[in-house]
Amino acid sequence: MDRDQPLKLPEPFQQLIGGYRAHYGGIKQKIITDGVRTLNEMFTGVRPRKPGYLSRHNLRQAYVVYYLPVNYAKTRMVLRELKQFAALPSKPRVLDFGSGPGTASLAAVDELDHPQLTLVDIVGEAHTDAEWLLGTYAAGRASFGFKNEVSGRYDVVLAVNVLAEMRDASELRRILETAVEPSGYFILIEPALKETTQRVQAWRDELAAAGWTIAAPCLGATRCPLRTSDELWCHQDLPWKRPAFVDDVDRRVGLDKQSLQFSYLIITKTGAARPGGWRVVSNAHRAKGRVWMSLCGKDLIRAELLTRFRSEKTADFEHARRGDVLTIEPTPTGRLAGESTITRA
Repeated sequence: MDRDQPLKLPEPFQQLIGGYRAHYGGIKQKIITDGVRTLNEMFTGVRPRKPGYLSRHNLRQAYVVYYLPVNYAKTRMVLRELKQFAALPSKPRVLDFGSGPGTASLAAVDELDHPQLTLVDIVGEAHTDAEWLLGTYAAGRASFGFKNEVSGRYDVVLAVNVLAEMRDASELRRILETAVEPSGYFILIEPALKETTQRVQAWRDELAAAGWTIAAPCLGATRCPLRTSDELWCHQDLPWKRPAFVDDVDRRVGLDKQSLQFSYLIITKTGAARPGGWRVVSNAHRAKGRVWMSLCGKDLIRAELLTRFRSEKTADFEHARRGDVLTIEPTPTGRLAGESTITRA
């Protein structure tokens, strides 16, 4: 992921959201604010999440104006990382499973080369919005169509905020086994909530035991080392330039989308995987005379650098953030040696 340049929503995308509001005659701010408040309570478990909630026009409109840009940005960041190690074909076949109004598909339009998009969702009204959004935004850059159920094989399958709405991962496992080309990739993106992320980590271990390759974020561990810790869970916290209309809703509702927080998996059978190293899985902690953080590679370690060993060769460690991937020589076991060389991927 490009972590030095916080992602900024393209101006045409921001205009798309404004055009969506105009398409519905100008959606009142109260509808958006009240809808986001209700959706947030559903997503965080304060109130039950009703099946087919996006069929309600007020919730769907609130979702498009507020949550769609956030999840679009998350999906773009994961697709950017995939492109760092995977050679994707031109005009890749992309399945957007649980597509809603086309959030992940819109991200694929901006990150992939003329994708052929297939959207599947149980809510027909969401597809109505997706058709308008993609028809407006993707002209000449992608093709798209809709299905009621999954069929065929795909180079990339996107499942964004789907596991959080399922009792178990059996349906996702079926799609992984039947709809993804052997050299293709299944991308799961979920909220960074502890309970949801722990479900992602458990499914990760189930798949790895069954012979699937966890291409990212994992870097070679057979089992997820973080499952031994109740204080750490594998999630990202990436900077982005929050658009004004998201900032406005945050202030009205009392939310805070100043960064992109999510958990994710990139899964493949025979495709390439991210090269090994050490991923930062905690915040950096600073105390007198030292900097330390948790790193996950083939195992989980607490890496500590004494400030007396500070040098140009260790600068990337001192400035590392959660989610960064570091190459460290010699292989660390805990306290980093004075001759350590640390580079950020």
